[in-house]
Amino acid sequence: MLNISQEFVLSRSEIEDFLFRQAEYIDNRDYESWLSLFTQDGTYWIPARPEDTDPETQLSFMYDDLPTMVARCERLLAFGTAGQQPITRSSHLISNVYLGGTDGNGSFVTHSRFHVTQFRRDVLKTYSGAYTHHLVVTNEGVKIHKQRVDLIDCDGVQDTILQIYL
Repeated sequence: MLNISQEFVLSRSEIEDFLFRQAEYIDNRDYESWLSLFTQDGTYWIPARPEDTDPETQLSFMYDDLPTMVARCERLLAFGTAGQQPITRSSHLISNVYLGGTDGNGSFVTHSRFHVTQFRRDVLKTYSGAYTHHLVVTNEGVKIHKQRVDLIDCDGVQDTILQIYL
């Protein structure tokens, strides 16, 4: 499935375009396109502490595999979902993008910073932090194998339940 060409190198510009497109899909609630950016065994993780290393044994705000992401996105788009009446709107800003090299599995490890503003029921909520993406090149193009979202206030008091992706 992961046909990675050893000679293939992603430029920072290509990585930025990919990350900007990912953010645009979330902001436009185009979850089908957003989900298509992940590999079949892709994961999305928001750890509860900055030093956490294992989402399967440590507490997380969110740790979704692709089937869980699909189910969450279906709920977000369902008209009767009480937690999304009215819907949450978001705006992503991504910056400081750089390629951190490759991991032992052949993924391109990228790092970036984000600022997300969400609006729902007359309340603005801001999330800031760092993304780490493990990107792979497949026959279908670049895909996300793992995405980690580190919130700068992850160990602070959280007054909302995360329902949509950052």
